[in-house]
Amino acid sequence: MSLTLFAACSKDDGDGFNITSSKSVELTSQKTSQIECSDSKATYVSEDVYVATVSTTGLITGKRIGETYIDVNGQKSIKVSITPAYTQFTEPQFLFGATKDEVYAKVGTNYSLSNESGIAYTTTNDRVRGYLYLLKDGKVSSVVMVVSSSYFNSLTDFLLERYAPATFSEENYTVLYVNALTVDKITMIIGEQVYSASIINVAYLPYSNSKSRSVVNMDNEKIRQQANRLLKKLNLR
Repeated sequence: MSLTLFAACSKDDGDGFNITSSKSVELTSQKTSQIECSDSKATYVSEDVYVATVSTTGLITGKRIGETYIDVNGQKSIKVSITPAYTQFTEPQFLFGATKDEVYAKVGTNYSLSNESGIAYTTTNDRVRGYLYLLKDGKVSSVVMVVSSSYFNSLTDFLLERYAPATFSEENYTVLYVNALTVDKITMIIGEQVYSASIINVAYLPYSNSKSRSVVNMDNEKIRQQANRLLKKLNLR
């Protein structure tokens, strides 16, 4: 009996099963990797399904950028890293709650516009046209990345490998994303909206689960209007 048990499930550091595939897996979003385990009845659980999922047969699927672990038979066994495939865009710094001076210290004083509504930084990049740090009561309430609409497809792919899609509004051409899969874990909402034929705004705003959907929609509309006013002053087309 002892020989049969050893052959069916060889030991690996005393855990009672042997994983012959890599214990450190690196994937991009939607790519897969199969776990090879000597225990045909092994159970697999992802510690963070926002980053990666795993099937009952041990097939790992990359979801969004980050790191997590796959537990095999209840033991933390495989480290999974999801790396970006789309790096054409550089997201703004999420300086929510920062004062103007704190934004200047982090981002720089080479802004194109600064007033009571916000601070705008334009670029010479043909993909990201600029960044807007919108202010409320003198502090950053949200941040906007201004993107050329000719990069719409790659922008959507960029956002999808970082955030989970939530809702779509045909009325104002806005797609909302969130940075978690359950309401209690969401800390940021991301809105991708068509501003003009040549510009797409990607707005980032902090979120607390005490907010209702109607409040979030109102906040998003205020951000859109505030960003649009700054863009008009900058005369971006």
